[in-house]
Parts: sequence; C-alpha cells; structure tokens
Amino acid sequence: MFDLGSRYTRQEIHREVGGDLQSYLPSRGGEIVAACLEPRKNPDAPTVILPGIGPGRERDATRLVAQGGAVPVFLKRGSKAWEYVGDHRVVRSSQDPAEIAAQGRRSGRADITRVIVMTEVGH
Repeated sequence: MFDLGSRYTRQEIHREVGGDLQSYLPSRGGEIVAACLEPRKNPDAPTVILPGIGPGRERDATRLVAQGGAVPVFLKRGSKAWEYVGDHRVVRSSQDPAEIAAQGRRSGRADITRVIVMTEVGH
C-alpha cells in the first residue's frame, strides 16, 4: 500500500485509504483510516500522539483508541510531503493530568487532552 520512508501528499493518502484531507486522524465510515501527524505538535510521533482540544479532535482520538487494529502513520516533512513511517496500533491511552502536563511541557502545548501511545506492527 505505502512504502516505508516514502513521501505522499494528503491527496495520495486519501486515494489509498479514504477519509478527509484535513484531519490529523482522517476517518471513513466512522473508522480512523490513518494518522497524519505534525512532529512540532507531536514531538515523539509516531509512538506518542497528543490530541488537542476540540470536539472533532477529541472524538477522533476516542475512535482511534476504541477501534483497535493498526493504521498507516505519516509524519509531516514539508509542504504537501507526508512520510510514511509504518503501520501502528494503540498500546494505551491516558488522560492522567500528570502525564498530560509532562507531555505539555515537552511539546510546548497547553491544549493536550490525552496521551496515546502507539507501537509499530509488522509490514
């Protein structure tokens, strides 16, 4: 489907898995189909995802945690350049205030609603 280390546009990702072109967790039919993460907002991505505030962001984070299975993960590397870094699945999710605060300090963000820990699955 995707080649490890290759770069794709959001349009190319959309053509392959569906979902919208804007969300960090695009979905199709209520299922998260990929994770498109900006390293400046998620400094430990792809192993840690830091969802922000907002009904859509929080809903999508909850869906990702609940659905199980793996999704292809992409990291933003420039304008219209998303590097495929493998398929990952959720290991755990935390809404512990201390863990959120630690990740907030690490990332320089004050809008984190939970910490999602991911692991890569085989290719």
